[in-house]
Order: sequence, then structure tokens, then C-alpha cells
Amino acid sequence: MPTTSEPEALLPFQQLDLNARKGRFGVVYMRAIAGQAGCGFNETSPGEDTLAVDHVLDFPEGSVRVQVKTTATMAIDDDDEYLSFSAEDKWITKWARVQVPLYFVIVVVPSVSDSWLAHDVNGTQMVKTAAYWVRLAPEQFDTTKTIKVPRAQRVTLETIPTWHTDLVNLYTPTAGEEAA
Repeated sequence: MPTTSEPEALLPFQQLDLNARKGRFGVVYMRAIAGQAGCGFNETSPGEDTLAVDHVLDFPEGSVRVQVKTTATMAIDDDDEYLSFSAEDKWITKWARVQVPLYFVIVVVPSVSDSWLAHDVNGTQMVKTAAYWVRLAPEQFDTTKTIKVPRAQRVTLETIPTWHTDLVNLYTPTAGEEAA
């Protein structure tokens, strides 16, 4: 198995190149957190990614949308305050139509897929992997196509209640609306 940061060669049994494996691993990572939180998590079927959204996270009141990108080019222990990702024009156009909370998640993994999981007698663990999130708003793309994801916003079990609150707040009338 490769042990350097060079692109990995496909082994005879493998069907997915490194980029496809990173994408699948990002899905599994987010699915694990949703499972830990007890939330439904629906992945967009291949070929049906018409909204530039990979996943829908279900709550009793409704759903939020999540776009996930997985990368090995960024480091978990970097000193930068933000991880940056360039949005494509077609994504921005699609995201502008979304009326529910929409989150962009970057999952950071090591460059060699052999090190994504550790298997030992105590169980299997995801290692050297972390995810970071930011809520997207259409107006943020008026001046830049760069998505800045704060390192302070790690995707953890505690993220899910925050996303739930964002959704519920869409349906909660403000004080002025209650009087009307």
C-alpha cells in the first residue's frame, strides 16, 4: 500500500480513485455524526445533484441542506483561522434558490487513504480527520466566490442542535409578527 502523499495507484480490487474515495469518506463522516445525533440523513443520488447539495439532514420540523467537500490538501493543525474553498458559478446560482438553512462542510483527511481509519482490538476509529462548517447565504457571493469556513466551527455532535435551531427559527414568528 502507498505510504507517501503521492497520488495512490488503484489496486486490482479497487473501483474508486482517490478523489472518489475522499468523497465517499466525507459522506460516511457526516452520516456518522448524523447517526450519533439520531437524525435522518439522506444522500443525493448520483446524477441527481441538481441543487448542488449532497445531503439533506432531517428534523421533525423539516430539513436542512448540506454540501460536503472532502480534501487532503488542507491540514487539521494549520494555524489559519479559515479554510477557503472556491465556489463554482453554477453552485452559487443553485444555492441562491434555497429557502432553508444551507451548510457548506469541508472534511479534511490525510492524503493517503490507508490512514483514514485505525483498526485495533478496541475497535475502529476515524483518525486524523475533522470537518468544519459554515452556513451559506446567497448575498455572501456578491463580492467573492471564496467560501471561508472558520476552523472554530468543527462539525461535532454539538453542531446538529445549532443547525436544528437555525431551521426552527425560520418558522418562529418574531415579536412584531405575533401581533399582526
